[in-house]
Amino acid sequence: MEIVRMIHSGESPFDIIYHVAKRLEDVSGEPGYAKYVEEQIRAVYGLALEHVKPMKDELHEVEERLKRIEKSYENPAFTEEEHIRIGFAINRHKKNIERLKVMIQKAEADHADMTIVKN
Repeated sequence: MEIVRMIHSGESPFDIIYHVAKRLEDVSGEPGYAKYVEEQIRAVYGLALEHVKPMKDELHEVEERLKRIEKSYENPAFTEEEHIRIGFAINRHKKNIERLKVMIQKAEADHADMTIVKN
């Protein structure tokens, strides 16, 4: 009934697929299966097919990770070398955020929302 509830509440098909993958991971005892499915959804439906939702999900994750990295950068316990490495990670995350924003903007301009066509 969870899946039907998700459908009735209008949740994204991507979220429903992830939910099913998470349940399969739990019952199969195969750790990491849901994360693998999520990564594949983002790669294929987000980056390759340019559906906005998977790209926005990835953007949100990268932005949250950047916040945590920036906070750790302020920790004086790190050595100079570690601060350099953390600074590099901050720069890479900022570039990735900009790349995702451009891709999302392009996808929103070029594509209609994902629809399910009934046969």
